[in-house]
Amino acid sequence: MEWVKILVSALAGLAAAIPLVVELVKYVQKAIREKNWSKVLDMVMNLMQTAETKFETGAERKEWVLAMVKASADTIDYDIDMDAISDLIDSLCNMSKVVNAPKA
Repeated sequence: MEWVKILVSALAGLAAAIPLVVELVKYVQKAIREKNWSKVLDMVMNLMQTAETKFETGAERKEWVLAMVKASADTIDYDIDMDAISDLIDSLCNMSKVVNAPKA
């Protein structure tokens, strides 16, 4: 009967610890992504600059930059949110239009 109490206590401890471990893993993954975000931003900006000289239209440039980011992320097995990258590109383009607007 004593071993049943020990087993129940151990299972209760595991039941409490498992969600904590899952949350810890999620936190570590998020921290890794955020730490690398500045490197991703630099890479996107460099790719956008290169695309400016290679392609005529903005759609072609964006498509090429997204393809290059995806290929780079796949090469190093890095999970990346391509929707966030697409939004980033749009934001950078919009910012560039404001910053580089012709003076009236």
